[in-house]
Amino acid sequence: MSLRDFYARRARRILPSAAVVVLATLLGALVLLPDRVSAIARDAVAAGAQVANWWLLSFGSHELGEEVAHSPLKHYWSLAVEEQFYLVWPLLVLLVVRRARPGRLRRDLALALAVLSALSLAACVVLTARAELFGYLSTLTRAWQFGAGGLLALAAPLVATRCGAGGGAAVLRAVGWAGALVLAVSAVTVTRLPYPGGIALLPTLATVALIASGTCGAARGSVARVLSLRPVRACGRLSYVWYLWHVPAVVLAAEVLGTTSWRVLLAVELLAVVPALVTARLVERPLRSSPLVAASPRRGLLLGALATALTVGAGLALA
Repeated sequence: MSLRDFYARRARRILPSAAVVVLATLLGALVLLPDRVSAIARDAVAAGAQVANWWLLSFGSHELGEEVAHSPLKHYWSLAVEEQFYLVWPLLVLLVVRRARPGRLRRDLALALAVLSALSLAACVVLTARAELFGYLSTLTRAWQFGAGGLLALAAPLVATRCGAGGGAAVLRAVGWAGALVLAVSAVTVTRLPYPGGIALLPTLATVALIASGTCGAARGSVARVLSLRPVRACGRLSYVWYLWHVPAVVLAAEVLGTTSWRVLLAVELLAVVPALVTARLVERPLRSSPLVAASPRRGLLLGALATALTVGAGLALA
């Protein structure tokens, strides 16, 4: 796959749905929060330009102000971090490809990624202790988590080769269960400590373990069967657009209803599945599979550019 194909697929997958939610949020703000439209519109510009994390950090590295903390688009910081990583990652691959020794490309790439991930983790630990918000939102302190996934991808062929020998499949099944258990525990415990910092190793490595357990067919035991259940898979397919919708839904509902009751907001979180389903059905899935768009990387890139332009343009018009 070429870089153009890679970016075109990401553009079709990520940007149209993200743009739809931003535009819908701006419309909702115009109706429900007219006095805050200008501030939310500036957040929309940052979200569309994939710099929401740095935009939030521009207000301070220790804590967010009241207005920013209650932005219905604040969660776009994570999408910005992801997109920024995927701008740099292919460049790293190309650099290593040019310098790799014959027959050692995978090993050299793993070494480079491991070094950069270690540096990012060290920065994460140090900076979270000194400025927790910077540690939370910065691409520099979050890159190691993507690096962990990249290292697993590089190691996957080796894991698959070894899993059938010497009880390897049983080990991977145990690793999968351990990862699931640690994820469940960390969902509760990590909130009590500065995050991400060193404590982020728990959910990150647990996720790596859970994914690793599914890289070998012989090791796909109970955890894989649970994750393969139809409701779980349906939630997985919907997770991206549901994530996009849940923060605008909760923030706007809290403002309109004048309550921060966890029961009410949980109900709103669950109701956010409705616009998520509509977006997935009418936007995400058709654009991912449409022959008209998918047949040409150029069209995919143009679609992404159009989605970005609409988001940024609408934000600038209302800012």
